[in-house]
Amino acid sequence: MTASCRVNRDLLVLVVSVAVGLLGRTAPARAQSQSPAPALQLEDAVHLALTRNERAKIALLQVAVSRAGVERARSGFLPVLTVGGNDAVRPERDNSPSAPINVATASATLTQPILNLPALPLYRQAAQLYEAQEAQSTDDRRTLGFDAAHAFLNVLTAGAVLAAAAQKLDSAKANLADTQARAQAQLTSSNDVTRAEVDLANAAREVEENRGALESARVQLALVVNAQVDGALARPESMLRVASQPIDSVGDLVQLAVRRRPDLIATHHGAAAAHELAAEPLYRLAPTLALIGQVLATSNPSTTTPWHDETASLSLGWTIYDAGARYADRHARLATAAIADLNVSALERAVGSQVRSAVALLASAQAALKQAAVAEQAARQSAEETAILYRQGLAKAIELVDANDQRFEAEVSYSEAEFQTAQAYLNLREALGLDALGTELK
Repeated sequence: MTASCRVNRDLLVLVVSVAVGLLGRTAPARAQSQSPAPALQLEDAVHLALTRNERAKIALLQVAVSRAGVERARSGFLPVLTVGGNDAVRPERDNSPSAPINVATASATLTQPILNLPALPLYRQAAQLYEAQEAQSTDDRRTLGFDAAHAFLNVLTAGAVLAAAAQKLDSAKANLADTQARAQAQLTSSNDVTRAEVDLANAAREVEENRGALESARVQLALVVNAQVDGALARPESMLRVASQPIDSVGDLVQLAVRRRPDLIATHHGAAAAHELAAEPLYRLAPTLALIGQVLATSNPSTTTPWHDETASLSLGWTIYDAGARYADRHARLATAAIADLNVSALERAVGSQVRSAVALLASAQAALKQAAVAEQAARQSAEETAILYRQGLAKAIELVDANDQRFEAEVSYSEAEFQTAQAYLNLREALGLDALGTELK
């Protein structure tokens, strides 16, 4: 009986050892398979927006539409070939047995414009509109990249505020436990416990509110990038570092913006297209000349009508007077071109104003960030010192609550100031006509 129990016990130990060994082997593999996904980078968010958002695809399709307009305008210089056919069936008659029952005919006509002056300004207008659309589509995609970057920073800001609120909640829990212990030891009054409970409830409320704000920011980011955003986001350290550097030579930045802004380039091309269209009515004063070649074929040739016949001719058209239509078009299009020129001038002035405003806001955000860093450091030190004094009975509970509130507000202010500086830096890059990502201002 003893030997049997010993064998069973040894067998049980062996089974348990094998099971533990298998668990030890599979646990790391399971942990490795469930490793968290890498944090989403700012560059990845912008890339997702430019490849998956419908706005980016629409911008490319608009360029294709404009390119087709150029092809359409080029047709005014190219030949047109028209082919037609006809088969006529007649009933058979006794009095004319030699008449054919059916007669098939075919024709091919080639028309080649030789002189078509109105097509010249229309082609140049289409080319200018194509260049304008390319620049505008570039600006649309560029703006989409900035929208993704701003949404990315909004998520980071909300996450930082939530982290500060969670830290405040942990501090409130610790203070409540410490206050309850001191009240049980009759070292403090029950009123201090009540204050600590109120502080804990407020901290929990702030955590829930900030968690909702973070989820809302994630939803907006997911909308822009057209992808699910559930994991962590990486801080754009290089952008935060560059954003804190001072910006000099505002005048040079304005000139850079005037040269680079795609929307301004698109407006220039649009104005040039308006001038080309305004010149088109004057080209109608010239005649038009075309070469026409035609081939006719029939299935029933005769001695007088061969089965095929070829002709070539020149067609001249000249509208001497068109009831004033060309001059009315000219006057209307000149006014439209003048409006386009004024839009260019207004946009150039707006670009300069946007750059100067963005520089001023960035400088203000940088100064606010420096002050927020000082306040955050002082508030953290004050909260730590007040906690020590409270444990020693040298500070009141209300002083501890106030110190923790000031620390939370200072941390939130610093996080917001840090990312607001990055937002201001993005606004400056957008005003300058740069992309959301780049090192031009380092």
